[in-house]
Amino acid sequence: MTRRIFGWMALLGCALALSACGFQLRGASEYAFKRLYISGGGLMAIDISRYVRYGSKGTVVVTEPKDADARLEILNTTSSRTAVSLDANGQAREYEIRNSYTFQLVTPDGRPIIPLSTIRLTRNLPYSDSEATARDTEAALLARDMQKDAVDQIIRRMEAVKSMPAPKPEE
Repeated sequence: MTRRIFGWMALLGCALALSACGFQLRGASEYAFKRLYISGGGLMAIDISRYVRYGSKGTVVVTEPKDADARLEILNTTSSRTAVSLDANGQAREYEIRNSYTFQLVTPDGRPIIPLSTIRLTRNLPYSDSEATARDTEAALLARDMQKDAVDQIIRRMEAVKSMPAPKPEE
C-alpha cells in the first residue's frame, strides 16, 4: 500500500515539475502566409511540402505560383566529398561530406521575406574498401540526414517570419 502511494506521489511530483519548467509540446506551426508555392529542390521540396501540409495551422502548399502568398525558392543544392584522413598506404580512411542549400522566401511580386540564405552542413564518413555495401548505405543515410536537417532549418526560419512585407503601392 505504501509503495502504491509513493508511486502516485512520485508521478504527481514529476507532472508538477514538468508543468513548472514551462515544458509544452511543440504543436502545429503558424506561418505569416496561408498559401505557399515551392520551386526547385526535388526531394527536399517534397519534404518541406509534407511538413507544411501536415504540421501547420491552415497553411497549404499550392501548385501555381500565382495562387501563393509566398514563394519558397530552393535555388541551389551542392554536395562535395573531401578525404580528411589517410592510412599508411595513402588510401582514404575518412571523408568529410559537405552539403549546401541556397534558398529564399519571397512575395509573389519578388520582394524578399527571407533574403537569399545558404545552409551549410558537414558530416564525417568513415571509409573502408572491404565494406563497400555498408559504406554506400551509410553515405546515403548521411545525405538523407543532412537534407532532413536542412528542411528543419528552413521550416524554423519560415516559422520565425511574423509578418508579411507591406504591399507595394500601385503606381
